[in-house]
Amino acid sequence: MLLALCILVLAIVLAISLSRNQHLKKKFIIWGTAIIVFIAPSLAWTLGILFGMNEGDGFIGMTIMIYGFVFLEVVGFIILYFGIFKRENINRY
Repeated sequence: MLLALCILVLAIVLAISLSRNQHLKKKFIIWGTAIIVFIAPSLAWTLGILFGMNEGDGFIGMTIMIYGFVFLEVVGFIILYFGIFKRENINRY
């Protein structure tokens, strides 16, 4: 569990540092990729394990893992979609 939390914190810190001083389009791409690859699996696994241990039932933990992972993956894909297809406003006078 400690490894998953370290990966989660490291991914968030890395995404923050990479998205600094970037355009909004690039920030969406960075955060979408970070959520899909690192944040969703580690957060879903950690929450599923903690909730399953609290309730004393592994099936509840696995259900939380599956639903949490799918929800976070969809959020990551939506953010990545906005990053890929967002238009940059170029005002030419």
